[in-house]
Amino acid sequence: MARESIGTAEFERLVARTGNADYLARAYAGRKDGMTPAECVALARRNDDAVAMASGTVTGRTPTVVTMAVCRAANSLAARGRERNAWSLFLNVPVDMEEPEVRAYLREAYETVQLSDVSIIRTKADTVTAYAVAYGKPCGGGTGAVVDAKEEPDVLPKGAECRIVLCGLAGAEETILLYGENRERLEKHYPEHFLKDIPLLKNTLDATGYCRIAKEHGAVYQYALGDGGVYAGLFAMSERLRTGLSVELPRIPISQKTIEICEELDTDPYQIGSGGCVLMITADAETLLSALWAAGAEAADIGCLREGFAKELHNGEEVRFLEPLRTKKK
Repeated sequence: MARESIGTAEFERLVARTGNADYLARAYAGRKDGMTPAECVALARRNDDAVAMASGTVTGRTPTVVTMAVCRAANSLAARGRERNAWSLFLNVPVDMEEPEVRAYLREAYETVQLSDVSIIRTKADTVTAYAVAYGKPCGGGTGAVVDAKEEPDVLPKGAECRIVLCGLAGAEETILLYGENRERLEKHYPEHFLKDIPLLKNTLDATGYCRIAKEHGAVYQYALGDGGVYAGLFAMSERLRTGLSVELPRIPISQKTIEICEELDTDPYQIGSGGCVLMITADAETLLSALWAAGAEAADIGCLREGFAKELHNGEEVRFLEPLRTKKK
């Protein structure tokens, strides 16, 4: 069965063909024609305050998927300016999985967070799916109310350019899974010293601290990544904001290990799971980057938001346009 994440405009065209006029007539949370990227960012940030939960889903054959799912949920909640205060975890495990192995997944969960609720479902799948849900309250006592554009205060200086900072290493999350699933093949191709630190990439997946630092140093909007990697995240954020963007591919932080492993496995490193990465919008990239670097983060200014809806990816003189994520289950 196909699993697709499509853009807002394309989704609306699909809805139009079904005749669902009620949906198309909805107000887009205060969105007005002619808004600047800065106004779009301000509105989206305020409306995100109304979202009291976030989730993360990761599938694989190792207990590490639990940590990945939990980190995705936590990062998404922190990016929305909320402090997490409750957790739920749902595990889909193979029907024939032995209890000691199931307990290994639960042990991974309890070592990561203090869970409020756990549900285990046995299915015919040969992999484990971890689905984590985090609940939280607004940092600093937000209202949690959806607002109209005319009520939204400015969060960026008039005429300021909205720079895009990427915090985290692109594809680091799924690099861990790819290594685990293809270990024998990769160990034949690469020396031991090149591969031995890949499991340590797990330590880069919790970006909640960086989200708090970013909020204190000029990030006015944050968007946590997941499936589909950096490309899918940029596309989804642009659709959420209803803006265009221009990004420089060579500026995107990425590990050489990720690049080489993806090359060996014929996979695009910018389209693999990138939980642990957060896109941040700011008018002062220099100040934001200085704070993130001081905290030990991998981060870079990779481009800017633009008016319109074109999502440009530049690689030297080559220019391509980002498209929605389209993947199929294996």
